[in-house]
Amino acid sequence: MLIFPLLPMKQFLSLLLGSLFLLSACTVPTASQHGGGHTTKGLEAHALALQDQSNETEIAFRITEDNKTFMDFGISHTKEMHLIVVRDDLQHFAHLHPTRDESGTWRVTYAAPAGGKYWLYADFVESNQSAHTIRFKRTHTGDLGEYGILKSVETTQHVGNGGGYDITMDATTLGDGGVQFNYWIYDVMGADQKLETYLGELGHSVLISPSGEFVHVHPFKEYVGYDATNRTHPVFVTGPLEDPYYRVFTQFQIKGKIITVEYDWQR
Repeated sequence: MLIFPLLPMKQFLSLLLGSLFLLSACTVPTASQHGGGHTTKGLEAHALALQDQSNETEIAFRITEDNKTFMDFGISHTKEMHLIVVRDDLQHFAHLHPTRDESGTWRVTYAAPAGGKYWLYADFVESNQSAHTIRFKRTHTGDLGEYGILKSVETTQHVGNGGGYDITMDATTLGDGGVQFNYWIYDVMGADQKLETYLGELGHSVLISPSGEFVHVHPFKEYVGYDATNRTHPVFVTGPLEDPYYRVFTQFQIKGKIITVEYDWQR
């Protein structure tokens, strides 16, 4: 695996960016908590719930208000619904996009890669852009395979995608308790790789803790190197993080293919 050391200039930029950026997130710890893993953001948010209708081969659910099917959805990052799936040991991550039928039921084909308890996060907005993240749980049969939260402190990852890429990341804790994640993306020859727009952004980063705390952030547009011709250094910043440990799942698109990398952050 090729590992490219961080240059002094990159370290300088990391410190500089940490003093400039503000939070950009779909769901933040300061949003309203409704219990049962339901977080909302928006003064006009409706009191919504989720009814799970899934089976072993399909995830199916309805969003309800006062036991009636809710249909007034808006668009968030080019989709009406984002569904994050991960086992409760933070393995087997998936980012899915269910479709809604005429009855208001959201459906997507899904077969769990291993047995165990899974957390599912329905992440969406209403037409008034009030945001909701509702967590529900499912248990899948089958062999557990390797189970347990295996923490890693590696900051350089190599992912195969055609020729492969080397993705270097460092994290800086900010004064407000948030964290800045800086990524540098190269091909195996060491050349910078430009990111393509994926779901309306140059990247999506989901942080999930062992308690199920969920945070979803995107790259900032106000940093050196972020423009239409130079998209090689994505930077993500969270608000204050409640838990001491999160697994960070980050997705990019390069040359038409989606790359997912994982990083373990500990306070």
